[in-house]
Amino acid sequence: MRRTKQLLSQRASARKEEIFNAVCEDAAEDLDADLVSIWTFDSDLSQIECQSRFDAIDNSYSKGLLLKRSEYPNYFRAIVEDNLVNAPNARIQNATKEFTDSYFIPNGIRSLLDFILHKDFTPIGIICCENRRSIRHWSAEDENYLRTIATLTSFLFEPTL
Repeated sequence: MRRTKQLLSQRASARKEEIFNAVCEDAAEDLDADLVSIWTFDSDLSQIECQSRFDAIDNSYSKGLLLKRSEYPNYFRAIVEDNLVNAPNARIQNATKEFTDSYFIPNGIRSLLDFILHKDFTPIGIICCENRRSIRHWSAEDENYLRTIATLTSFLFEPTL
């Protein structure tokens, strides 16, 4: 979490892109995750947009993908209501299986661990950790780490996104 904490101490001068990249790199390194991404909700929570996606295997970044609540209602409900989605076998679990054909298979994703970002008790985004190498059983320690970095990340957001 060193990159994230460093940017938190200099948040006035840090750009959003730097912050998102630092969070993704920290989580990928600290959780040994293959892909880590930061997503933001639109104002009515009807879609999320990828702000930064770090691929730790090939050390590359991407962004811009949109996912709509109308296409993935089980996932949106689960993440907003529970704040956490832990899916070791993401392709068959209720909260995540609707991503299988459109997202998991094309990206080789087998497991995910997601935690919601809040600002003033309102959902503003999601931090998503994904594994491609194998089915990953995310531990309670993994969940606690993601909860901590999500909380720190939430402090980096401006009042309105």
